Amino acid sequence: MKKLFFVFAVMFLAILILIADAALIEPNLLISRTQKLYLLHWNEELNGLKICIVSDMHIGNKFVGIQKVKEIVKKANAEKPDLILLLGDFDALSITNSGISIEELASILKDFKAEYGVYAIMGNHDYEPQGVVRKLLKKSEIPLLENQSLYLNLSGRRLKITGFKDIWHYKLNPQKIIGTTPSNVPIIVMSHNPDSFVEIPERVSLTLSGHTHGGEIILPFAGSFTIPSKYGQRFRKGYIVENNKHFYVTGGVASTSRLRFCNPPEIVFLNLYKQTSETKISDTKPIKGVSRNFIPHYISFFKKIKSGN
Repeated sequence: MKKLFFVFAVMFLAILILIADAALIEPNLLISRTQKLYLLHWNEELNGLKICIVSDMHIGNKFVGIQKVKEIVKKANAEKPDLILLLGDFDALSITNSGISIEELASILKDFKAEYGVYAIMGNHDYEPQGVVRKLLKKSEIPLLENQSLYLNLSGRRLKITGFKDIWHYKLNPQKIIGTTPSNVPIIVMSHNPDSFVEIPERVSLTLSGHTHGGEIILPFAGSFTIPSKYGQRFRKGYIVENNKHFYVTGGVASTSRLRFCNPPEIVFLNLYKQTSETKISDTKPIKGVSRNFIPHYISFFKKIKSGN
C-alpha cells in the first residue's frame, strides 16, 4: 500500500510540475532561434543576409505586457539583423482591453533597429477594433504592407518584399499581388497565415508566416492537436520545403490559450544563402514533438526570478 501511495504521489507531483510549466513557466520564456536557409531563388551577392522575424505578440495579454515588448525589441536588436519583419497579430482587441497607450507602445516598437528597415503585415487579430494596429504602426514609423511589394536597395543589390493581407479576411491572388520580378531579384513574401503557402508561386525565394503559435501545447512524438490551419501538422512550425518552394513558420511570442508546453515563445533569426548542390534540401516532413533543447532558457528564466529582474 505504501509503494502504491508513493507511486501515485510521484505521478501527482509530476502532473503538477507539467501544469506549472505550461501555465506559468514556459509562456514567460522568450528564446532566440537562429537558422541558416539555403534558397533556390537567391542572389549569391546577398548571401549572409540576416532577417529577424517576430509574430503573434498579442500585446496586452497575460504574458505580453510593456516589459515583454521591450525584451522582444532588445533581443531583436542585439543580433544586428539586416531586416526585421513583423508578421502580424499585434492584437487590436487585446491592446485596447489592456489599457496600454498606443503612444507608449509605439515609442517602444520604434526602437526596432535594422540596417535595411522594419516592415509589418497584419494578422487575423489586427482588424477589430478597426484602426488600432494601423495607428500603432503609423506612430511606430513601421511601413505596413497590404497586398503590396517594395524593392529594397541593399548596398546596390535589390530584394523584393511582398506583404499579404490576412487570408481569413480577404481572398488573395498571390500571383497577381507579387507581379513580375526581374530574374536576379529574390522575393520574400510575408503572409500571416501559413495556409496561403500552397498558392505561392515557385519563383518566390522564401515565404514567412506565423499564426499557428507552433501548436502551443506539444506532446512529444505526437505534435499538437490545436493548430489553426486546415493543413494540421504540415505547417505547424519551422523550415518547410515543398516542390522547391521554401517556407518558414515561426511559433511566435504569445498564445491564445495562455499555455505553452515543449514549445517556448520565440523570435527567429534567419541567415539566407544561395542553394548549392551540397546544400540542396529535398522536401521536408512535418515537425512533430518538441522543439530543440531549451533547458538553458529555463536556467536563464530562474536566474531572472532570483535576481528580481
